[in-house]
Amino acid sequence: MRLTDDDIAVIRHVAAHRFLRSTHIVSLLRRPNKKVLERLSALYHNGYLDRPRAQLDYYATAGSAPLVYALGNKGAALLAEQDGTSFPKVDWTWKNRDAGRVFIEHTLLVADLMVAIETAVHRVGNIALIGAVDILKAAPTSTQNAKNPWALPARIVHGGMHYDLSLIPDKIFGLDYLDLRKRSYFFVEADRGTMPVTRSHPRQTSFQQKILGYLAGSRPVNTHAQHFGIGNFRVLTVTTTRERIATMVAALKAVTNGTGSNQFLFVDRPSLLASSDVLSLDWTSGKNEAVLCA
Repeated sequence: MRLTDDDIAVIRHVAAHRFLRSTHIVSLLRRPNKKVLERLSALYHNGYLDRPRAQLDYYATAGSAPLVYALGNKGAALLAEQDGTSFPKVDWTWKNRDAGRVFIEHTLLVADLMVAIETAVHRVGNIALIGAVDILKAAPTSTQNAKNPWALPARIVHGGMHYDLSLIPDKIFGLDYLDLRKRSYFFVEADRGTMPVTRSHPRQTSFQQKILGYLAGSRPVNTHAQHFGIGNFRVLTVTTTRERIATMVAALKAVTNGTGSNQFLFVDRPSLLASSDVLSLDWTSGKNEAVLCA
């Protein structure tokens, strides 16, 4: 198979996101749908891309849906040769086969947001996307050398208890406003509605516990930003419904003396997918106000 520049771009996109739907790839390439689907099929049948088995088992009973693609062995070898990309020494066919549907769907929810951000930034032209890899390259040496550089340590004080936890955002990115010489940074949380928003015991896993973790590393201490050597940050949460957003905002207000916080922004997936421009989309702030994310 003779690879085109678009083919190589597809492989890079899939490698960067771990899993992408065909619709994501069409948006990223800005090419006709039919042409992209034909090339995706060719890349799959020639081993550059893979189709996770979990989605095929699911779609066999759930009806048709855009196919999900993952990196194939030949795709990983190509990027290692062309870009010097370092990948774990694994059989990608087996790695993708072991990926469960819950993990795939969670990863795709992150991709829903990040693809929307990337396409919006390209359309605007005067904003540049700062990826997680570039953020880590500019981070303090202690962060770069950490066992898990993405983990954010936090000391929680809540419900009469003091305890430590480690937060790992689902994605980290920044926006560079080229004309304004200004940068904004974001931690992403993808919520599929499976985690309780609140729990009776403070140390039980909940979304409110994540909120407390982010608040613990915010101003005035700002340790989460210092961890990456960045300025202030906001937390973007993509969840399932507007009703669930309301419960999250209530949980945030419950731990901030009823004031909430504009550091947290929420959007439901249907609204995200229906929007043609995520940068002009109304998000719900932690004060229950309609705001823009950027």
